[in-house]
Amino acid sequence: MPQPVPAPLAPEGNLDGWHALHQEALHRLSSLETALDLGDWARVDESCRWIYLVLRPHNEAEEHELFPLLEELGAEQLQEQLSSEHREMWDLNLQLLTGIIDDQVKDPAVSQGLGRRLANLIRQHIDTEEYLLLPLLKGRSVWPTDEVTQEGYLILEKTLVAPETWSFIVQAPMIARGRKPGQFIMVAPFATSERVPLTLVNGDPRKGWIRFVVMEVGATTRAMCKLAAGDRLYAVAGPMGKPTELVDEGTVVLVAGGYGAGAVLTAAEVLSARGQRVISILGGRSRERVLLTEELGLVSDELIITTDDGSWGRKGIVTEALKEILDREKVAEVIAVGPMPMMQAVAELTRPYGVFTLVSLNALMVDGTGMCGGCRVTVGGEFKFACFDGPDFDGHKVDFQMLRMRQNWYKEDEQQAEGSHICRVGRNTVAPLTDADLPTIEPVADFDWRTADLAALKAPQRMKIPRQEMACQEPSVRITNFMEVSLGLNAEQARLEAARCLQCKKPTCIDGCPVGIDIPGFLKQIEAGNPQEAGLILKRYSALPSVCGRVCPQEKQCEARCVVGLKGDSVSIGRLERYAADSLLEGESKLPEIAPATGKKVAIVGAGPAGLATAGELIQKGHAVTVYDALHKPGGVLLYGIPEFRLPNAIVDSEVEALRRLGVKFVLNTLVGRAMTLEELRQEYDAIFLGTGAGLPRMLGIPGEEFKGVYTANEFLTRVNLMRADLFPQFGTPITIGKHVIVVGCGNTAMDAARCSKRLGAEVTVVYRRSVAESTARKEELEHAMEEGIVFRWLTTPLSLTGNDQGWITEAECGLMELTEPGADGRRGVRDTGNRETLPCDTLVIALGCAVNPLIAQTEKGLKTLRGGVVVVDEVTGETTVPGVYAGGDVITGGATVILAMGQGHRAAEAMHQKLMGV
Repeated sequence: MPQPVPAPLAPEGNLDGWHALHQEALHRLSSLETALDLGDWARVDESCRWIYLVLRPHNEAEEHELFPLLEELGAEQLQEQLSSEHREMWDLNLQLLTGIIDDQVKDPAVSQGLGRRLANLIRQHIDTEEYLLLPLLKGRSVWPTDEVTQEGYLILEKTLVAPETWSFIVQAPMIARGRKPGQFIMVAPFATSERVPLTLVNGDPRKGWIRFVVMEVGATTRAMCKLAAGDRLYAVAGPMGKPTELVDEGTVVLVAGGYGAGAVLTAAEVLSARGQRVISILGGRSRERVLLTEELGLVSDELIITTDDGSWGRKGIVTEALKEILDREKVAEVIAVGPMPMMQAVAELTRPYGVFTLVSLNALMVDGTGMCGGCRVTVGGEFKFACFDGPDFDGHKVDFQMLRMRQNWYKEDEQQAEGSHICRVGRNTVAPLTDADLPTIEPVADFDWRTADLAALKAPQRMKIPRQEMACQEPSVRITNFMEVSLGLNAEQARLEAARCLQCKKPTCIDGCPVGIDIPGFLKQIEAGNPQEAGLILKRYSALPSVCGRVCPQEKQCEARCVVGLKGDSVSIGRLERYAADSLLEGESKLPEIAPATGKKVAIVGAGPAGLATAGELIQKGHAVTVYDALHKPGGVLLYGIPEFRLPNAIVDSEVEALRRLGVKFVLNTLVGRAMTLEELRQEYDAIFLGTGAGLPRMLGIPGEEFKGVYTANEFLTRVNLMRADLFPQFGTPITIGKHVIVVGCGNTAMDAARCSKRLGAEVTVVYRRSVAESTARKEELEHAMEEGIVFRWLTTPLSLTGNDQGWITEAECGLMELTEPGADGRRGVRDTGNRETLPCDTLVIALGCAVNPLIAQTEKGLKTLRGGVVVVDEVTGETTVPGVYAGGDVITGGATVILAMGQGHRAAEAMHQKLMGV
């Protein structure tokens, strides 16, 4: 029988789609009844198939999304009635369908009776929904609120199910409503712990709980298993990964070892509900190691238990039982979940039988969204990301040897962390720095700036004021810490620097700003000694001015258009932006004014710079704004991609807190495209903005990338910046840094990775296939890296990597390149000279940019994308090919700057506001 196709469910506030489907159902019922009267069993079959393929998925969506609201309202009797009617109509429809063979039925009278009962039941059901369900749900949201998880995820129940193995039931409504067989979650039990992937066992979308099984296998899971019911987990993100690919018909054998029983249970439930034959094989070393036998027994046609010691079931291993099944009957699919040796053995056993075999790969993960690339596995000779392309893969194509090698990457680090000696990765130790230890610079001017009336200065006098230099940590000191390198201008410096502005009648600097900040206006307030007022001006245009003042390339934008720069050094607009914005954060917490509420609701997908900028503008315009993000903290690339020494996390947190105070709501740990689709969000919100960034890392595509010690820049920086691996084991996420680190690339991300490595005690070399003139890193970042002792090898690129027998990288063979003539874009290309050089390498970081994660586009067919996954938008409004859905930032450009992303958010916010208000 064909697999049902999920039907879109209309929202409670815009029920045209729901009513339309009901009307179509009534029309189909009339056709069914006519066909029954005529004995036209071909038409009856057609009508029943429509009920199965369209109406049934629609009803399932009702149960998933709307029925929980009935329970909240106390209308549990109505909920039970509607659920019972669903089951009855599905059973009647299946009986009628299976009785039709070659457009004929064995007993026409019986089939006609079944058909009329079915038609009457569906009519009555539709009446109940139209006249009872709809009025009750009027004004109710189909989404659970995020309030239940703001303080953490409540543990409702914890049970010991095997030695060192626990079952957790946790309140997580967004995951409960979106979970499917085979998916997993990312759990960070504590604020300082790593994120660990755990398989979803089951859950209840109506009551909002999920269940998963945890084995005590490492420091994080051991600490987590000491928690009790009533405690809270810090973060539970999901559902992640693709659902298990279940065949539509035939016998399916589920093979599980230990915790794998939880992963196959949901698949067994789905298959059993379809009426397919299910055989489950559970294995363990001993009786107490075999899990979930009762639950799997209820949904399996046959349950086989094997134990190594024979203490339960049959003595032996799961593959022995599986071989007997394969020899005795035809099997359509085998699914194996459990220890890696078991999954590999199952795959090898089924290979000669030609039986499709899925294995679930629990690879190393940091984020679970496909952003870091750390969970890469080799399948069919190609790299796949287990969290995005999996976790289920064709077991006959998996390179288990590589996977098993990578799985023990951090075993030694974790063992050392649990012992008395902790390796600090060669990092220099110094006494903590205080403000007194940091350098300061006095203001510089050729007049008495302390008594001068700066506002009265004439243009020639302003032009004579030298550009004020910003104090920085000394290179020898800063490479021993992750504190901010650039220390900012002090109040006197800021006033003098602002006084250099000529207050042009036609300020060209504004033209160079992607968000069009009133630059002369905020500089004038700084000159007058009113930094907070200057900060409020910035907030009218930018939600994140403290961020932009630190990381935006002002030298290529606003400062490049500064008139003062025509005859000397341009005004330090970026440094002054930082000064004013920080003053606002540190002061009386002033907030910009907010327009009266419009009654319109906007969803922002992605809490990075584009999303936060859009949220800040729309909330000020009076719209209700909710931001969804897959990570446990808002900030996106600002948190996971930019180190503390360039952008302190506290600054990002403060900017986000200001948005919260303005009224922006955040729903975290929620991956749009898995927890819900874009279409479902459209049903709930008046407009949507996609600011999901470019989070799919690019690899080099050379031999040896599978070795341990090879990182993508995203994974490397996420471990250090977001998960604070630099403080391991105080924070639970480890990182390995060898003596010789090579960073590939020469953009800002490459500089961040190189400078982090230096602070972790390594000798760092940046290899770049072009010259310094073609590098895309900011001049300041290049200079800081060179001051810190990082070596640059221009016109050099890795061609292959060599490792040892433990799977660790040891060397990089590099090709020496030469530049070609400039192309059409003015940038010079490169070609291989044929010369080679081998460099020692214990750690290699690939910083070659990222492609756009295609997850949302895969679940929304109307969303047009180009090569690389970038989303197509209207160049004036930022609207995508899906009406009411806008996009900005790296998702429409690929990797670019923070301020460019914010500028595109600004454009989209204005267009969304105009459309929402009917202007």
